[in-house]
Amino acid sequence: MRKRILISVMALVLLLAIAVTASADYVVFSHCGNGKPLNVRQGPGKEYPVVDRIAYGQQIWVIGETSPGWLQLNDYGYVQASLTCVYDPGPYVPPAPKPTTAPSQKKSDLEKVYATARTVEPYLITLKATARSKGVANVRWAPSKASKLMKAYPAGTQLRVIAELDKWFQVEDPMTNQVGFVNTAYVEK
Repeated sequence: MRKRILISVMALVLLLAIAVTASADYVVFSHCGNGKPLNVRQGPGKEYPVVDRIAYGQQIWVIGETSPGWLQLNDYGYVQASLTCVYDPGPYVPPAPKPTTAPSQKKSDLEKVYATARTVEPYLITLKATARSKGVANVRWAPSKASKLMKAYPAGTQLRVIAELDKWFQVEDPMTNQVGFVNTAYVEK
């Protein structure tokens, strides 16, 4: 008899816990991947009109989940669950821009140069200046004179070659570990 009463009490406690949890409010934060405000919609779906916007990182009280992927906010709207997080994301930090080649650089030209690449046992080279280079040798992001300049090194600087390409060396600065490309015309023989 005691066992039945204990089981009944435990079942009742479990049902109450489920009922309380199902109706419990909780907090999430607006976390759009692009740092823009989160759209609050009139219903649980993108087809519903936007009724409000919540700034990135702002705290949001949720009263429950509705259709898959949508959270209900009190009585005034719904937000997409994938655009929220359970921790404070802090201020939005945009992603770092990716290095690019100059707009005039053709992708097929770079592909041809990369196709000539040969890995080598790393060795040191000494940079030299040419009559037109004003005492420096340019190291670029890609093996092309149209590519963005990474750094201009003074003549006499030593860099480590990690790959050889047609008329280019892929080099690493031993001091900073930065990797770039230098034209073979700027290397002492």
